[in-house]
Amino acid sequence: MKKNRFVLIFIPWVALWLHSCSCRHEPKIPLDRIDVEVKIQRFDHDLFSINTDSIETEVARLHASYGAFFELFCNRVIGIGLPEDSGFADYLYSFINDNMVSETYRSVQNTYPDTKELDKILTDAFKRFRYYFPDRFIPPIYGFVSGFNVSVVLADSMLGVGFDRYLGRQCEYYPQLGIHKYLTYNMHLRKIPSDLIRAWGLGEFQFSDSVDNLLNNMIYEGKLVYFTKRLLPDEPDSLILGFTPNQMKWCRNNESQMWTHLVEHKLLFNTEQFTINQFIGDAPFTQGFTQESPGKAAVWLGYRIVSKYMEKNKRCTLYDLMKEDNYQQILTLSLYNP
Repeated sequence: MKKNRFVLIFIPWVALWLHSCSCRHEPKIPLDRIDVEVKIQRFDHDLFSINTDSIETEVARLHASYGAFFELFCNRVIGIGLPEDSGFADYLYSFINDNMVSETYRSVQNTYPDTKELDKILTDAFKRFRYYFPDRFIPPIYGFVSGFNVSVVLADSMLGVGFDRYLGRQCEYYPQLGIHKYLTYNMHLRKIPSDLIRAWGLGEFQFSDSVDNLLNNMIYEGKLVYFTKRLLPDEPDSLILGFTPNQMKWCRNNESQMWTHLVEHKLLFNTEQFTINQFIGDAPFTQGFTQESPGKAAVWLGYRIVSKYMEKNKRCTLYDLMKEDNYQQILTLSLYNP
């Protein structure tokens, strides 16, 4: 699978003996000694506080302040083109003054008067990222309001979060927009850190196996969950996966049955994209399993395989896991047998 620079986030004993991992046991991460600070830049504040009587001047100011993100937001998120395009200022004026958009912005300000809590969580997460991956870049993060278009943006080494997609499960706008309940369940403040960290992992560690089948996608997605958990160790698995408590219980109680179903129906090595999405994509439940199952239940199986792999190979670090692209070997060395 080729890496997208712009992403919108709406399985032998002998092999085990031969396997070596250039890693070591890891000490407790000294967060206080790692020089990383993350602060969400409130693009939403700056955009909606401009003087619309001087729109051309304000466009130039925003472009100078936010550069590539301003272009990304306008062109790819809200679809009004680039600052140099004819009529751009008028389109931006219309967006800012749209009744629903401006009302939504006010709701965002009530829900997110500041981002101190999020900044602290994300700072600690990216300190852990710097610890495990010292040569990797720490992205700037921008907050925006897009008229409910986008939850998370990943592009050109930067992240963005659409606050209007995280106004809480009871937000009155979501049912009016026809957003399904299984999606609104995860549209709240506490989901932002894990969504951002997963998105960053998606960009930094791309799916890169020559065979695009269900098994490889399950394990790749499991790696992303594991990566997110290691950077956010205090977040429960249910939050990271986006599962309800009952859905988590269902997965634990039906792990063996799920795996048996995939094996017996010869689905693990299926390369059809429809089938792959059926088991790892967002949905009210996973088709092929019962309606009590969560959508993307096979991602949880992938996470279980990766967790077993790390348990069996204790010298492996997160760095080693994320650079390991032989998904079949991960399965083999995990000795996974639910």
